[in-house]
Amino acid sequence: MAKRNQNTFFKRQKEIKRRQEAQEKMARRQGKKKQEEQEGPEGEGIQIVEPESADAEPKEATGPTE
Repeated sequence: MAKRNQNTFFKRQKEIKRRQEAQEKMARRQGKKKQEEQEGPEGEGIQIVEPESADAEPKEATGPTE
């Protein structure tokens, strides 16, 4: 087999780095988009409440009792 050129190695490394940075940038953009959707159209900061799992113990009411 022929020995590969050192420049080919560096070119491949740069290509991998560029691809990884592009994926990170896309993840940041998608995170920003999700955050804007959660805030709502007027930026009210809507909180999403996740439903409790069936394994969790039921919580007791902590409201005022008479």
